[in-house]
Amino acid sequence: MARQATPTYRAERIDTTSKWYDLFQKGVELGTWNVEKLFDEVGFEQDRETWAELDDDERKQIRFLLSGFLDGEFAVGEDASHHLQRIMDADCFDDNEEMAMYMTMFTLTEHKHTQFVDTYMHEVMGDQDMYAELNPNRGGARVPVVQATGLNEIFDRQGMLTARAAHSEDPVDIARALTVYHMTVEGLLARAGFYAINKLSVNADLPLLNHGFKFISTDEGRHITHGVEALTQLIEKEEAGKPEFQGVQQGILDELYETVPAVADFGYMFTDAVDDPLEIGYDDLILRVGNLIDGLYNETLGLDIAYRDVVGRVQDRYLECLEMDLDAEIEQYQEVYQKKRGVAADGGVGR
Repeated sequence: MARQATPTYRAERIDTTSKWYDLFQKGVELGTWNVEKLFDEVGFEQDRETWAELDDDERKQIRFLLSGFLDGEFAVGEDASHHLQRIMDADCFDDNEEMAMYMTMFTLTEHKHTQFVDTYMHEVMGDQDMYAELNPNRGGARVPVVQATGLNEIFDRQGMLTARAAHSEDPVDIARALTVYHMTVEGLLARAGFYAINKLSVNADLPLLNHGFKFISTDEGRHITHGVEALTQLIEKEEAGKPEFQGVQQGILDELYETVPAVADFGYMFTDAVDDPLEIGYDDLILRVGNLIDGLYNETLGLDIAYRDVVGRVQDRYLECLEMDLDAEIEQYQEVYQKKRGVAADGGVGR
């Protein structure tokens, strides 16, 4: 039986009517799927069989897509663990206890997403070299295709802004950090990725991948709701005239315009430049992202997005992407990583 939106019972130190409490409880009910049980129940066999039958260019496209998710999920999980919890404890938020409760579920699900993608890639696409040992914390170097397409820049910016906001607890810094984390990375890039996985399933029978990403997509929906609710609270306080909140909406807009070109870096994986063998379709993907921007920023947050400016920034970056030789860029990063691997192997003495 579905849980009531507003329970009839109350507590003393926890506000059970808070929207953050509601998100926490939904996380308890929906976010506790077990990655290892999913592996056991669905199994790797069909995905491995399909993977072996795919053409090289089809495997390459799927590898591109999942590499973006692997590095992205690892990045958001790390930032949730290190910074977002502190941000939710900031004085500018009124529901600190319930927000902190929700963050426990939030962080758990982010790490489970990394668990699923990392294990899936190793077990199904076993020839993929992740260079994990280059980092003592096993974060490793980012996958070469992520470095080559420029997605690394958006993940680096996310880490920088969440760290700054956790330290300053300034409402404008927090608004910028949440915009990159929840609106761009989760709201646009991850949602575009889910769309791509749904489309590729038409041409590739990968049941385990599809099952896992249905759970991941549901989790991310709650994460985006969290970001939207937090930003809405900051906007309302700015509009109420509170001095320390002035600049929140401009900060949100600035980060959208700054980070939205990353959509082109992600979408490049589905253009004619890489032949798009699984027929995901860059134009369809960009249309989907445009609808997401309108829904998140204009309809939900009540902001006035200069839509042509946003589209223009994505298009400019897209044209830059078309001029690069992606395979050559990837090979360059692989060579750099191999040199680092050699240095690490001989104790730091260069060869």
